[in-house]
Amino acid sequence: MTIISVFPSPTGTPIANAVAQAAAGDVVIVHDGIYPEPQVTISVSNVKVVAKHEGGAVREGSNGAAAAFIISADSGVEINGFVIQNYIAAAAGIIVVTGTNHRIIGNTVNNTLGAGINLNVGSGHVVWRNRVQNSSGVSGIFIASSSNWIVQNVSYKNTGTGISLGGSNNAIVGNVISENGSPGISSIGTNNNFIYGNTATLNSMGGVSVTSASAVLLRNLVEKNTGNGITVAGANGFLGGNDSDENTQTGIAISSNFNSLEFNEMEFNEMEFNQNYGLVISGNENTAFGNRFKGNKPTQISITGQDNNLF
Repeated sequence: MTIISVFPSPTGTPIANAVAQAAAGDVVIVHDGIYPEPQVTISVSNVKVVAKHEGGAVREGSNGAAAAFIISADSGVEINGFVIQNYIAAAAGIIVVTGTNHRIIGNTVNNTLGAGINLNVGSGHVVWRNRVQNSSGVSGIFIASSSNWIVQNVSYKNTGTGISLGGSNNAIVGNVISENGSPGISSIGTNNNFIYGNTATLNSMGGVSVTSASAVLLRNLVEKNTGNGITVAGANGFLGGNDSDENTQTGIAISSNFNSLEFNEMEFNEMEFNQNYGLVISGNENTAFGNRFKGNKPTQISITGQDNNLF
């Protein structure tokens, strides 16, 4: 393993030059400063590009670069600790265009034309402890690939969705999603996504919206969103221990079939002080038992579908 140190240059491309020299297993350490160079493409597997001090190395995109970092290696690239800002001509701040098991950790991405972080392809990526804000794309964090871990990120004040899931078998865990222009979390068109322990507040068009099948939503806090707190339009979902309160529409709205809203000894779905029912079920053959309701308008529950079971 070789450590390659990088320092700011007003005219050169120090990060790109260091990455071009790196072999598998090498670490590029980027010292504090502003780096306005064009996009940096990492095409060698198992190379780490790490800010020496988290938040100290700034990738500045006002030069019209397509992205701060483009990951095209087969596997194992890590981007860690950068501030990425003003990529107003870009598809994303950080974009994965191929490969598996890449890691995007501890970055702050601000003011991008596209998504702040874009996992366009591949699988097994980890996106952890990033802060994404003021993106103008479809979402702050966009996932079109599968089997990824999206953990403890903050995504707020983005024009689109906070976190958008277009892939399957993803885990969305412990994120804070607020003040986005579309739903906080949106899971569309794919299956088996796990949405656990997230906080979604003050988003437009709802807190969590799921149109994919077989989603599992556990222990999410969904409050004060415009629209429904949680919307499920995919079949065979499971909801447990979610707290959906003070949304302008329904606390939890189920329009599809064969979903379960359940509790165990300590974990209830709670729907309180929502403005258009606590629970609405318009789909068929769903099961809801052990849920708690308080102060929802005009009443606590509305059931219009067929063969639903409530206990």
